[in-house]
Amino acid sequence: PGTGLVAFVLQFGIILAVRTGRVVDIPFAELQLLGAALALAGFFIGATVDEQRQTAEGLKQSLRLAAAGEMAAALAHELNQPMTALAAYGSACEHLLARGDTGPLLRDTIGKMVRESGRAAEVVRRLREFFRTGAMHLETASVAAIVGTVARQFEQQCATHAVVLEVVAEAGLEVRADRLQLELVVRNLVANAFDAVLTRSAGGHITVASTRLQGGRLQLSVHDNGPGVSSAVAARLFEPFVSGKSSGLGLGLVLSRAIVEAHGGQLWAEVGERGMFHCILPLAQSGERCG
Repeated sequence: PGTGLVAFVLQFGIILAVRTGRVVDIPFAELQLLGAALALAGFFIGATVDEQRQTAEGLKQSLRLAAAGEMAAALAHELNQPMTALAAYGSACEHLLARGDTGPLLRDTIGKMVRESGRAAEVVRRLREFFRTGAMHLETASVAAIVGTVARQFEQQCATHAVVLEVVAEAGLEVRADRLQLELVVRNLVANAFDAVLTRSAGGHITVASTRLQGGRLQLSVHDNGPGVSSAVAARLFEPFVSGKSSGLGLGLVLSRAIVEAHGGQLWAEVGERGMFHCILPLAQSGERCG
């Protein structure tokens, strides 16, 4: 299409020039040669335009596929924990039924399965909306409640591996945020810390602390006594598909930083001999409540 359009414009220009008398005393053969040269130039210009348009369309398609792949990988990453929990609760139910226990413990375990399945469905829905439109369901949420919810999800794992998970949350800190997305961020940071302390022979310790800062902000930090982050690793830590774990997708920290920045905050890793991640978020304004 571009080639034909350019050739047509050039030929029309020549005809117009001849008709208006602006081109005189030029032999017909030379005029034809000029037309051929201009048509050839138009052909190459048009071919270039067509090629650029095709390249742009191909790039758009590649970006769409990359975004879809990133969303699928992020969903797989975030669904891993609830699916693992569902499998564990299912096995527990089988064990309870095998020994004839149909009392409160079984009902409690089934209730946990229902909650985990609901959380998995909510993760899929919210992440899909976040990737498609950047949408967030804002509400005024307690930071202590968010951290407490995540800490409870790691209780069984910490007990199994003798890891101490300590929560030091300053009371009264609230954020205007998408609660599920912030839980996802905290869960990613705690999960990374948990994997890091498992490299120790014994005595794993993780601390999740939140403190008030000046200027209406708060800092949420996750510390662990596992191997720290070197400056070389820190430089690439938040790049997509870069993971220090053999089974990792390398998207947890990328997604976490995107969520934190969408909430007007910052997320970074501190270089040191122990794991230290810090997140700064704006506090909710006094009296602000859900819409």
